[in-house]
Amino acid sequence: MPHQPRKPKKKMGWIYLFILGLTVCIITSISAISNKTVKTINPELEAITTELLAEAVFIRDERTIKSPNKGQISYEDLQEGERVRVSHQIATITAQTLEGKQNYIPVTTNSAGVLSFYPDGFEEVLSGKPMGELNLLEVKKINSGQYSDQEKDRQIVEEGTPIFKIINPFSDVNFILYFPQSEILDIGRDPLELKDAPLTLSNGDSEYRINISDIGFAGKDVFCFGVILNNKEDFYSIRKADFRLIIDTKEGYLIDKEAIVIIDEEPGIYIHKGDSYNWVPVEVLKTLPDKSLIMFDDYLYPIVINPQVL
Repeated sequence: MPHQPRKPKKKMGWIYLFILGLTVCIITSISAISNKTVKTINPELEAITTELLAEAVFIRDERTIKSPNKGQISYEDLQEGERVRVSHQIATITAQTLEGKQNYIPVTTNSAGVLSFYPDGFEEVLSGKPMGELNLLEVKKINSGQYSDQEKDRQIVEEGTPIFKIINPFSDVNFILYFPQSEILDIGRDPLELKDAPLTLSNGDSEYRINISDIGFAGKDVFCFGVILNNKEDFYSIRKADFRLIIDTKEGYLIDKEAIVIIDEEPGIYIHKGDSYNWVPVEVLKTLPDKSLIMFDDYLYPIVINPQVL
């Protein structure tokens, strides 16, 4: 039988190669576009505090010495804050007798401690009293701050006038701290949570560890009674001052809220790891209006801050 001629095979290979090449180009192009539009940041640890503005009145073991007579007072060569001993002579009162003579009356201490020439009248009112025995609204009216210098030599004083005080440097520095109740409620805290919690007072220059042992309410304010735990010597001449009450400090990585992606009800972020973008879970430590403080394990890799482009 005669052989039938074979039909020539259609050359389809180049079509497959073309499609494959086109697909690679498209993927490469998409990858290039994504790499250009994905924005990342390198995570850095930051500390975020929860705090309130508060006023504090400080209370120490203080003893006021009053003038024993009416007359002209002159002080010995002593400095504010100097340590004095029992029976140390601090001043002399020059009084006129009925016969017109001058009578010199020494004024001494009946206790040892730190000398202050500026009694403010609250020594006996505050010292040694528990918070339950104090009129808290009256405490709020105390208008005494850092003692100011004044001319103390050669003044006429009346009998019974407070002329100096002695502060026990070994006594606790107690305080009454107060702030509006609405402010602590606004940050989602219960005022009673402050009792026996690790707290800090800050004035911008220094921070002081404190312990609150009692909490009361008067008017619209929260009143906290407690003790300073460190650097007590800073308060020997301060009766009242403004502070920031630092309730807690959390350390983590601060990112835009948009960077967080919820998967299966679990918060996470995308990180740029090698040639890929991987979702990893995070712990949200604190939520701010447009930021979140997070903690996660893969902190060595950049965080994608616009995951919607992935």
